[in-house]
Amino acid sequence: MSKSVLANKIGDSLFDVARDSSSLEEVLNDLKEVALAITSNDDFITLMNNPNIEKKQKIELIDAAFINVNRNVVNVAKILAGNLQISLINFVLEEFEERFNRYSKNILVRVESASQLTQEQISELKEKLKAKLQLDNVEVSNVIDKSLIGGLKITYNNKVIDASIKARLNSIKKQISNI
Repeated sequence: MSKSVLANKIGDSLFDVARDSSSLEEVLNDLKEVALAITSNDDFITLMNNPNIEKKQKIELIDAAFINVNRNVVNVAKILAGNLQISLINFVLEEFEERFNRYSKNILVRVESASQLTQEQISELKEKLKAKLQLDNVEVSNVIDKSLIGGLKITYNNKVIDASIKARLNSIKKQISNI
């Protein structure tokens, strides 16, 4: 699913405001908590996306729900609710995290493999990714997916490198079916 233009703009703007006010980590942590709270409550999403409820009431509900949260994060929730788009909060978080990671030269990489990678393999992969992406820090999350048969599927910043045997077999299957 692609992110919306609104979510991208809000995520970028929130990042700029947080960077300028030296509150990047606070905003990131609060945004994660708010996104989790919103997305785990279907009734809240339905309420905020209801066009029959006045914006003023929505703003009051958001203020009450997120009392000790960074004001900029609360304002993001208000903007999304005002546009009947509260469910885009995860996309705002995703955009913010991408900008945060580029800014801090860090990245979290999801590596799917058919079996657990060794520490040596993970370290080697980290070094290669650091060099390729010109980053200071790469964190690797190894996820086991036996359906891959072998090889790796690497995901970072909405990019996927699928070097798995399953992907190769699917490619061959597709080529054969086109004959």
